[in-house]
Amino acid sequence: MSSSSLVDNAASYPPEPLASGLGAAANATAPNPLGPSTNASPYSFWTTNTRKNVKTNDSRLNHDPQALQHFILTHASGRPTVLIECWGTHQVETTDREGDKKVTTVTDFHFTVDISSALLPANTYGAPVWVVADEEPAKRGKYWRQIDYDPNPPQAQRPANLEAGRSPLQRRTATPLERKQGLDDTQSRRTRGLPPWTPVSAQTPNPTGARLLFPGDRLRFQNILSNFTAPTKTLDEWAEEYCASRSPLKEFRFIRTVYGWNLDEVQRQVASSLASCHSGKGKKEIVKVIIKGDKVVIRPKSLLWWIFGLGFLRFWFYITLVYPIILWPIKKFLLGRCWEVAGSSFAFVRYEHLEDSRHGETVAQYIARVPQAPQATDLIVTSRGISKIVGQRFTDWYLVNSHHFTSAAGRARNTVQGNPIVV
Repeated sequence: MSSSSLVDNAASYPPEPLASGLGAAANATAPNPLGPSTNASPYSFWTTNTRKNVKTNDSRLNHDPQALQHFILTHASGRPTVLIECWGTHQVETTDREGDKKVTTVTDFHFTVDISSALLPANTYGAPVWVVADEEPAKRGKYWRQIDYDPNPPQAQRPANLEAGRSPLQRRTATPLERKQGLDDTQSRRTRGLPPWTPVSAQTPNPTGARLLFPGDRLRFQNILSNFTAPTKTLDEWAEEYCASRSPLKEFRFIRTVYGWNLDEVQRQVASSLASCHSGKGKKEIVKVIIKGDKVVIRPKSLLWWIFGLGFLRFWFYITLVYPIILWPIKKFLLGRCWEVAGSSFAFVRYEHLEDSRHGETVAQYIARVPQAPQATDLIVTSRGISKIVGQRFTDWYLVNSHHFTSAAGRARNTVQGNPIVV
């Protein structure tokens, strides 16, 4: 491994399920090490659905905040599945017996490629856990977006190294402008390949986004582009808030995201490379990035959730107007409670701090000083010194793996019914 220090074994993560407290893990100074694999979860009552999301209605997780936090952190290191689905079509014009022209769309290829292996391994590089910032419009116990705020803000800003603690925050519904800004920022981060804790809009001093939970992660990712203040409300406090709710229609959603590649550019580049794989009038290539297994959902075991979970029953409720008139308002406004306030993130590519770099030095100075230094295009100056790229940029990755896509497109009328092509 490079001169970067990635994991400090002194930190304990995730906390033991029967430990007396979780403060040690939350205050660790090293980048967060990983918990056991998701298959080693101490809670056996969980399943995955067709979208590979983890779901559980284990009663203990709905009443014990410590058990809930441990379950979440255990599954935080389970990476999502990233798929690229590709279609190629062209149009055929025919004439019927009456002389009327008819245009038919013909599918030339349709296949899916699993590119999850391009994600950096979580057991080496970690999967940073984050919680939403106070200013981020998020589902904080309701099915609409809310914001936490301090009614009596201090005169001076909280120091960046101040540890997370309990704060007398109040909660209000986000305004339409705040909701739009938050959703736009989230979409912008996704398409540009930015992690959730990176501000993308000029909102100062309170940008939307997330805050890294563990101090070690805040140190690891510290640079001039991100906000690394500690979260005002920690994961264990969110777990306590969820477990305190007695609603039979409550749920906690933990989100697993990916970053490092501009997904819009991924779709454009793949589509462009497939254009030569088929021909015909009005030919068209469609490429879509699909992320599965991006949620860990905890719900209580209740009759109402059982009803909402039955697809055929919901369809019947729709056509009889029972769902839109009765059930949906009950879930949305009366009994429904939703917390979507935390997650973990997996990188395709990111920068790793070089421990032998010096504060204030340039890339050229570092290369001149350090023997066998990485090439200049793989280095960047940060507030801590010099960081190097880890993983592959999509352009480099696709240069090596594009044949998987073109060869699949060359086989006529591929279908997406079978297993995806694994790269």
